[in-house]
Amino acid sequence: MRKFPIQFLWPVCRNPSLLKSFARGAYRRYVQAKLDYRREDGVSRSLWMISPRITHRCNHRCAICAQWGESGYNARDDTPKVTGEVPLDVYKRVVDEVAPLKVHFYITGGEPFLYQPLVPLVNYIKQKGLTVQIVTNGVGLEKNAETIVENGWDMICVSLDGPREVHDRCRGVQGAYDTAVKGIMKIQEIKKEKKKVKPQFFMIATISKTNESMLVETVREAEKLSPDGMVIYYSWFTREWIGENHTKIFQEKLGVTPFAWKGYVRDTTNMDVDRIAEQVKVIKSGKFKMPILFVPDLKTDEIKKYYHEPENFFGYKNCVTPWFELDIMPNGDIVTCRDFPDYITGNIKEQSILDIFNGERHRKFRQALRSCQNGVFPICSRCCGLMGF
Repeated sequence: MRKFPIQFLWPVCRNPSLLKSFARGAYRRYVQAKLDYRREDGVSRSLWMISPRITHRCNHRCAICAQWGESGYNARDDTPKVTGEVPLDVYKRVVDEVAPLKVHFYITGGEPFLYQPLVPLVNYIKQKGLTVQIVTNGVGLEKNAETIVENGWDMICVSLDGPREVHDRCRGVQGAYDTAVKGIMKIQEIKKEKKKVKPQFFMIATISKTNESMLVETVREAEKLSPDGMVIYYSWFTREWIGENHTKIFQEKLGVTPFAWKGYVRDTTNMDVDRIAEQVKVIKSGKFKMPILFVPDLKTDEIKKYYHEPENFFGYKNCVTPWFELDIMPNGDIVTCRDFPDYITGNIKEQSILDIFNGERHRKFRQALRSCQNGVFPICSRCCGLMGF
């Protein structure tokens, strides 16, 4: 079950604004959202995180990606496509609206740096006194290093799936490793020169068949870049039969036929679970200086079950994420989960984001989720939002 990652306190303590924001987030998630969860009307007063999936465009083609991978829903012929992106002025209006709530922005993609106004948007978020976190493959870091440091971007999470050759193979692009490393090193140099703490770097690795035997080497590569910490995901996947069960429940409770789960269908029974477990033991042994967090927080004897029993929730239940987080699709649609954008509750180009957050459709989703067995949909069994922190 979930344990608070104490080892991550020190890096966050070095950034007072981030510490305050995360403390606020912890209260809204673990206290206020749980109280709001009990409400029959689906209303929430716990909004803390705004998460724009700012673009679907991406310069990488990771095999396991649910958007653009081998079975990704953006690459399939049998799933609807989201087109268009939100203009900068609309996002600025959203920032102005939520600024009094002291929310945290968590920006993903696609690749966020392929959204042309990303830099002015993040700078505007910082001007409003809010914290911001970017998840990137590193493509825009070197070019924008000076402004990133100068404007005090809070946190940058960079994908690193192995040493050079392994990383490039995972990413489907030759040179991906060098691009990320050059960008990180340039920003680290500027921070040192200007004696700045921000942005803080966290490396992100996702375990796949391609890198399953290189996990220790991946952590070694990450440490060379002097990050503030590292997160290793066991990966997100599902099976066809789970998706079909999810579809029935979604149709019954919400009148919607979901499609995004199809991007996560993978057979993971061929994963070398013994080799993975051996490396996890080494990584957790304390031989590395930086804090390292695995998501979910599994015991080594649970790793085989994780890959062989995708219906196993490991005790996680009663997801409260829709009570404290709001997700925005590239075209401005508000959805209740960024990774399963099947149920749309409004659009920021047409409505107030706070009106949408407690609007009829958003409340209906919370009520539907709450009414499910253990407060989760079948498709949620590998969700980092449920099993993370």
